Amino acid sequence: MNKYLVVMVHGLTGGENTWRNNDGKLFAELLMEDDKIKQKFDFIEFDYFTKIVNLKNTILSKAIVGIMNIIPGLNLDKPIIKKNVSILSIADELAAFIECEALGHSKIIFVSHSMGGLISKKFILDQLDGHHEDITSDTIGYISLATPHRGSFPSLILGPFNLNAKELKPLDKDMTELNDKWVENFNILPKSFYLEAEYDECVGKLSASPNTNKKYKPKVMQEDHTSICKPKDINSLTLKIVKKQLLEIAHDCDQIELTKHEYDSEIHCYDKEIFVIKLLLASIEENLIEDAKESFFHAELVMKSATKEEYECFNELKVRIISIYRNYSSASKSKNANDIVKEVHSKIIELDKSSLDCVIKYLTFVHKKGILHQEANKNNLKINWDNAIKVEDINDRIKCNA
Repeated sequence: MNKYLVVMVHGLTGGENTWRNNDGKLFAELLMEDDKIKQKFDFIEFDYFTKIVNLKNTILSKAIVGIMNIIPGLNLDKPIIKKNVSILSIADELAAFIECEALGHSKIIFVSHSMGGLISKKFILDQLDGHHEDITSDTIGYISLATPHRGSFPSLILGPFNLNAKELKPLDKDMTELNDKWVENFNILPKSFYLEAEYDECVGKLSASPNTNKKYKPKVMQEDHTSICKPKDINSLTLKIVKKQLLEIAHDCDQIELTKHEYDSEIHCYDKEIFVIKLLLASIEENLIEDAKESFFHAELVMKSATKEEYECFNELKVRIISIYRNYSSASKSKNANDIVKEVHSKIIELDKSSLDCVIKYLTFVHKKGILHQEANKNNLKINWDNAIKVEDINDRIKCNA
């Protein structure tokens, strides 16, 4: 099975130890102790250079090594002069990293701490804009841990002598534009979650999420800016929340993949199903019956692995779909059965993105037509295409098919 790849991105002055607790356990290691996580995910860390003040890797140190190499017998390697670069540039470094390290993984999820959340956001938006054509992995999720989406006031202190701290100040032009673009693109973003540290000394409450709209409402953890990414053990609430969010992201992606399965009439035969019997008894056109079968197939496929919350959504949709059926079958005396089926199907398609819209984004009008025929797949007359048909007629046909 092709696992989902989780990319951990640390923040300002961070590194591997960002994710390591006092017992030496990494965040990813604790997550992997759960069998479901271990089965579905791989984890890697993206590391980049970040220091408040960098005294070692300077032009002076490089010059000193050059002078010492004049001494016979000495051949010291000249140090690479590393320096802090802009968040936008680090996002390009992240892209190069993913291009190589994500090979074999078609789907990636970001778990990002502090400034790392901004780097990941920039990468995601660039990818949505088509700037990373060489990357074949799609980003399907984003989890932000104490990220200063709208700036950090403490960064004002460090701003005069640190580039990244300067970028993190409230109302920074580039970061404000980044956040505005993130909010504007809400409908096409990967599934995203935001965690806020209650005792955060770096990121204020208003900054822990991109916007005050409830769509961005963060989960509040009883942690500070550092401890939120260093869960003590498997019982840590932060760990449990991130685990739940990872599984939600994976589930949504799994469901979307199911919607890509093709209906094959030779494999998926529904001729003995009650909803088909009702259509046949009403002398519905063959192409409409095949359309109903295909819709039934797609609805059944996603419902088999639906969560409890999704089932509740299905039930709400069912009520609205039955209402549409009743409204458009009430004048059945002046319409034939074929016209009624066509009108009900057409109305479901028409209302797909309005009154039949729901929070489950992978559901299309095909699934919603399928919900109608699932409700028709019961030995009663609640959904029935011809008033002349009785339960006895349905039972007789069931016996003939047995």
